[in-house]
Amino acid sequence: MQLFFYLYSTIFLTHTKKMKRFLLTFCAAATMFSAMAQKPETQVYLCFGQSNMEGNAQIEEIDRQNIDPRYQMMAAVDFPKMGRKMGKTYPAVPPLCRENTGLTPVDYFGRTMVENLPKNVSICVINVAIGGCDIKAFMKDSIEAYCKVCPDWMVPMLAAYNNNPYQRLVDMAKIAQKKGTIKGILLHQGETNTGQEAWLGMVKSVYDNLMKDLNLNPDQVPLLAGEVVNSDRGGVCAAHNPLINRLPEVIKNAHAISSSACPENFDQLHFTAEGYRILGRRYAFKMLQLQGITPKDNSNPRANNLVSPVMHVMNFYFDREQNKMVRDNSKAKLRSATFNVYAPNAKKVEFSSQFTEGLQPMVKNANGVWSITLNSPKPDIYPYNFVVDGVSISDPANMDIFPNENFKASLFQVPDNEQLYTIKDVPHGRVTYMQYKSDELGVYRPLIVYTPAEYEQNPNKKYPVFYLVSGTTDTEETWYKVGKFNTILDNLIADGKAVPMIVVLPYGNMLHGTPNPATMDAVPMYQQFARVLTNEIMPFVEKNFRTKNDRESRAIAGFSRGGGQSQYTAFSNPDKFANMASFSSYLIPEAMDKEFSSLLTKENMKKNFKVLWYGVGSDDFLYNHVKTHREYFDKRGIEYKYKETEGGHTWMNARDYLTDVYQLLFK
Repeated sequence: MQLFFYLYSTIFLTHTKKMKRFLLTFCAAATMFSAMAQKPETQVYLCFGQSNMEGNAQIEEIDRQNIDPRYQMMAAVDFPKMGRKMGKTYPAVPPLCRENTGLTPVDYFGRTMVENLPKNVSICVINVAIGGCDIKAFMKDSIEAYCKVCPDWMVPMLAAYNNNPYQRLVDMAKIAQKKGTIKGILLHQGETNTGQEAWLGMVKSVYDNLMKDLNLNPDQVPLLAGEVVNSDRGGVCAAHNPLINRLPEVIKNAHAISSSACPENFDQLHFTAEGYRILGRRYAFKMLQLQGITPKDNSNPRANNLVSPVMHVMNFYFDREQNKMVRDNSKAKLRSATFNVYAPNAKKVEFSSQFTEGLQPMVKNANGVWSITLNSPKPDIYPYNFVVDGVSISDPANMDIFPNENFKASLFQVPDNEQLYTIKDVPHGRVTYMQYKSDELGVYRPLIVYTPAEYEQNPNKKYPVFYLVSGTTDTEETWYKVGKFNTILDNLIADGKAVPMIVVLPYGNMLHGTPNPATMDAVPMYQQFARVLTNEIMPFVEKNFRTKNDRESRAIAGFSRGGGQSQYTAFSNPDKFANMASFSSYLIPEAMDKEFSSLLTKENMKKNFKVLWYGVGSDDFLYNHVKTHREYFDKRGIEYKYKETEGGHTWMNARDYLTDVYQLLFK
C-alpha cells in the first residue's frame, strides 16, 4: 500500500502542469456539452379534424389547473374575450381550438408529453378543427366547393378560418417553424365520412400536401389518427374505425390511436371529458413511444377496464321556451345498451338474451373486444349471455350473474324507479346466508333467510313464514339475485301492501336429478323435498327465528320445478300450510289422483287453503300442462286465483306473480 502511494505521488507531481491543463480542458468541454444538452427545444404538433378534435365536452376546473408553462398553444383564430391573437402563443389553458369550443384530446396530449420529456423541451400545439366537417374541408382542391354546399350552421366556423382551414393550419405552422420543429400531426375526423373507402385516399392527400407545403420529411413526421367513439361504447360511427386502422396501409408513418373503453357522451358520437383525457394520453403514449421514450405512467387508464353492459341514457330534452337542448337527469331514459366481451382469438361471437330473438352477431374492434348495441327493452331484469365459438359464457365484465347449475348467464337491469324490484329509500330487510344439516340427504345444505326491517326493533314479535322455492337448475340464490324477492317485499311493506314476514329460500335440488314432471317419475323427488322441508328446514328456521308456527302463518310457493315441489308439499301437509302458490308449474292428474284424491274436493280445499294461486305465461312451454292442471280443479269445483300474462317461462313473469301473492298472504 505504501509503495502504491509513493508511485502515485511521484507520477502526480511529475505531471502536475499537464494534469492542470487537462482538467481545465475537460471542465470547459463538460460545460459546453451541458449547455448543449440543455438547449431549449420546441416540438410543434399540428392538430385537425372535426368536433371531437375541436372539443365537445364541457371544460372542468381540473382541466385548467396545473398546466406546465412548457405546454403552449398557438391561436389559429382570435380569442377576443381571452385576449389571444391569431398566430401568437399562449399557455395551453383550454379552450385550444376556438373561444367557444370545449375540451379536446389535444389538452391531455400536451400535458402528458411535457410530463415525460426533458425539462428543456416544450410543446406547442396548433388546433384547427370544425365540428361536423367532411374531410374535404382540409383538401386544397375541394375546400372552395365544400364551402358552397356546407350546412348553414357550419358557415361561421369556416369563416373563422377565412373559408380555408387547411391554409390556416399551414400558415400557423410556418410561423411555429421559426421557433420549433414540427414533430407530428394529430387527426380526429371521420364521423362525417363514416364507412367511405375513399376517405383513406383523402386523408393521404391532406397529409402529403402538409409534407410538401411545410417541407417536412414523412419519415420524421408521423400522423396519429384517433378512433371515433368505439363499438365497445356503442359509438354510432364506430363502423369507421376499421378504416382508421387501415391508414398505415396508405400512409407509411400513420398510426391509429384506439378509443376502446373511452367514455362516450349521451349522443354516442362524442366523448365525455374523461374520454378526451384518456384519448389524449393515448395519443401522447404513441408519440413518446415513437421517440423512444417510455412514459412515466404507462398504465393507459381504462384501456383494460372494459365495461359491460354500457347503458346509454338520454338525459337531454328540447326546451321550447329556451329553444335548446337541456340536461335534466330526472327525465333520463335508457335509450340503448352496449354489451362487450374480450375475446381476441375468437372467430365468431354471438349475443343471446330473453329480450332478443335468436343469436345476434357481434362485431370485433381492433383491441379484440366484441360488441353489440341494442335498443333497450321495457324496464325489467333480463338474463343474457355470449356464445364464443359455440361456447356459452356469462359476461366477465358484469358482476350480476344469474345463479344456475346449468346455463351461464348475466343480468341486465333496465332501470325504472317505478318498478318494485328497484331499491328505494325505504326500510330494508336483512338477508342472511345460512347452512343446515340434512340427515335426509347426508350433507349440509344452503339456506337464505330474509327478516323484515322491523324484525330487530321488535324483539318480542313473531312473524309468519313464507317458503319460496326456485326452479330446475336454479339455486337458492336465484329468487334473491334474479327474483329480487327482498327488494319487492321491502317496497310493498313500506307501502302498506304486504304484511311483514320472514321469507326462506331453500335449495330445491334433491341431488338425484330432476325427473320429467309430466310423468309419475317426479313424485319421489317431490316427496323427498317435502320431507326435507317439513322435517329439517322448518324446525331449523323455527329454532333460529321468531316464527308463528300455526298453519295460517305459513305459506309456500315456487317457480317451475319449485312450483311442483310447493304444491306437493302443501297438499301433503295441509296441517302445516294454509297458503300455496304455483308459478309456471303443475302436477299431473295421475299424481293428484294417487296422492291427494281425498283432499282435492271443493269443500276440503276451501277449508284448508286461504290462498290457492296459479300463474303462467301465454307463451310458456308448460302452458298446456298448467291448463290441464286447472281443468282438473275446475271439474271438481275447486276455487283458486289465476293470472295469465304475456311471455314465456321467464323470471320476469315470476317476479310479477310473486308481487301479487305477497299482497294476499297472511291477511
